[in-house]
Amino acid sequence: MSFWPTYRKIILTQIMRRLILAGIIILGLVLRLVAVNQSLWMDEAISALAIKGHSFLGLITNFAPGDTHPPLFYFILKSWASIFGYSEISLRLPSVILGAMTIPVVYLIGKRLAGEKVGIFSALLIATSGLHIYYSQEARMYALSTFLVSMAIYFFLKVKEKARGLDLFLFALSLLLIGLTDYLPLLIIPAYWIWGLSSKKSWSWWKGFILAHAPLIIFLAVWLPVFRAQTLGTRNYLLSFPAWASVLGNASFQSLSLVWIKFILGRISYSPNALYGFIVFLASIAFVIGLFNSSKKYKGGFIVWLWLIVPLVLAFAGAIFVPGFSYFRLLFILPAFYLLVVYGLEKIHYGYLLILAIVFLNLVFTGTYLFNQDFWREDWRNAVSFIDKTAKADEPILMVYSETFSPYQWYSSRNSAKAIRIPFDKKTSKLIMNSRALYTFDYLLDLTDPSRTLFQEIKAEGFQETNVYSFRGVGQIRYWVKI
Repeated sequence: MSFWPTYRKIILTQIMRRLILAGIIILGLVLRLVAVNQSLWMDEAISALAIKGHSFLGLITNFAPGDTHPPLFYFILKSWASIFGYSEISLRLPSVILGAMTIPVVYLIGKRLAGEKVGIFSALLIATSGLHIYYSQEARMYALSTFLVSMAIYFFLKVKEKARGLDLFLFALSLLLIGLTDYLPLLIIPAYWIWGLSSKKSWSWWKGFILAHAPLIIFLAVWLPVFRAQTLGTRNYLLSFPAWASVLGNASFQSLSLVWIKFILGRISYSPNALYGFIVFLASIAFVIGLFNSSKKYKGGFIVWLWLIVPLVLAFAGAIFVPGFSYFRLLFILPAFYLLVVYGLEKIHYGYLLILAIVFLNLVFTGTYLFNQDFWREDWRNAVSFIDKTAKADEPILMVYSETFSPYQWYSSRNSAKAIRIPFDKKTSKLIMNSRALYTFDYLLDLTDPSRTLFQEIKAEGFQETNVYSFRGVGQIRYWVKI
């Protein structure tokens, strides 16, 4: 007699859980759609120009050797834009969708790791994460790599018992797609090997596991000449602009601390610094408690700990030799961070209140970003619109860089700006000398012209700065007139 009521209760519980998960996914999607029409910034404009100006083959043969990434994201973006167009919203929608798709994957990992509640609350944290939302709105590959690494972890959780069948194929496919997307997320691979070695798996398991790497290895072997060209290009770029290493990310305590801060607060900050520090301290409490308690039962979440720590340590060590340690490039370990926090808080007294406190803070920090334009991306759309309308045909627009800035190229209808190098060549000196007025961009000058040689040359030719126009993230555009 008790069978049907019990069965009905189980069905209703399952339906309720699915509805809750669906609600979390919808919430995450909605948050990722707010303010998605911001201006493209420099790296996004590089993506846009690449896919619009190259065929699929050209992305490999012409664009990729001068870039720093494999081609998968560009293929996806080009396929999407060819159907839905090249507006800011359209270019960002693939990342929005991939960001939302990561939410159920995190749920599945949490559920398999420690049960339904851990899955639900971990999904809620990634859905409301300010940092994940920010990069789910970016026309770059970070949301894609985070999704693929999460997928690889999920399939590995299934493969770690029996390395064969469909799960092994999907794990191998995930590894291949990660390699096709970005290089740094491949640092997750040693985590799998460490788990396998520590678990003393049988030879039959190892054969299947090693075989799963074969598609990735084949791709990397074929891709090696392009990778070498990319490495050489990066090295030459750093020789031309040594200060750029600080932007790529050096191995420093500051870079390491930013991983913690941005994982918690996202892409926002507060003034003064004392207030910022206090907010970071206050917001960190629940995370520290969660990670500490998770470390005490690390065996259950060992692979997730490896997911968090191994890429972090290897990326930091690698940045000692090659700069590239930045918190946003480590976005693919953010789900592990949340999973471990929830895993550590779930069973302790008042643990769920602490999780809800994190959700509340996530929403506060996310709202601060979404509804305060000071934290939005560089406003090249308005800056270029202004310069196109204001600059006369005989007034040069000068930028100290290897080429005119990509967002300027994307938004300008005139494309009349000149990219110049320091020291000046004769052509640049003649251009300045023969002009009666000109414009300069301060953008990236701290990296490309830290001693302000450009300004010194302009002043030496009798120019005086008469107006300065500021745009968010772009910095100052200066108007000079020869007196």
